[in-house]
Amino acid sequence: MSRKYRLEEEKAKQLNTELQEEEDKIKLQRERIFGPIVWKRLAYGIRIQDLQSMYFEPLLDIIEEHYIPENVIFRNTRFLEDEKSVKSYNEKLIHSMKDRSSIIAIDEENDEIAGVLILKAVKKCDYGRVFSRIMLSDGLVYQSVKEFMNYITRKVDIYEHFQCEIFLRYYLLCITPPYRGKGLGYHMMQTGVDIARHLNIPVIMGLMTNWKLQKLARKLGMETVFEIEYKTWHDKTGELVFCNLGAGNYSCALMAGELPPPPPPPPPPKKESNTKKEKVTRGEKRKAVQKQKG
Repeated sequence: MSRKYRLEEEKAKQLNTELQEEEDKIKLQRERIFGPIVWKRLAYGIRIQDLQSMYFEPLLDIIEEHYIPENVIFRNTRFLEDEKSVKSYNEKLIHSMKDRSSIIAIDEENDEIAGVLILKAVKKCDYGRVFSRIMLSDGLVYQSVKEFMNYITRKVDIYEHFQCEIFLRYYLLCITPPYRGKGLGYHMMQTGVDIARHLNIPVIMGLMTNWKLQKLARKLGMETVFEIEYKTWHDKTGELVFCNLGAGNYSCALMAGELPPPPPPPPPPKKESNTKKEKVTRGEKRKAVQKQKG
């Protein structure tokens, strides 16, 4: 192998190395740009981050397995027995997830989904527009559920009540059974407040279907702007719809509130004084004592 050939080969290797390094830099930048924002890490190994599309389908299964059977409204209407209603509801969930405001909780040890909070920014200029009008609810049960929810949400004009042009709606909070009882639900709802601040949205709102959600909402500074007792809601034949409420669940509340002020920043660390205390000798101490005695 000639010396000239070896030099050319070394130059080619060096060029390939430089190109690979440049590609790695570009890949890292893309990951930073399109990667999820991590909003919070909890002490017990849970990471709360932006919801990405890779989780959409697994979340539909989790919601069908845990959220729908436990939700007062869906449970009492036998929602899961109507396949058309479930399909239509899943389509609505996917549409809301694509809003890019929702968050997911991940167990960092085993990469398992611990919970989800579906959020959506609702602008006054878009409220009731094209999507709401053309998206038909396929399924009689889902239509009845939407009729009940719409009755409540339309009782109060949130934009007028809070003098705002946009609010962040809490659509759905689901924590999987192994991760309950650890305060994860509150952490996720609190993160929703952080997201509202990040998006410059002044008001948060949600339809709270049980007393636990209503309690969490009050902790965030939300107030009840309209409330209906489940025992007062009947179907078109006059039959009571909500019979199996669960302990403590008496009403469905439309709750909303302006964002609380952000927590004050932590005080700056105290600077250690550079001045060293001068040491006092024993002789000087004796002189000081004798002087005091006098």
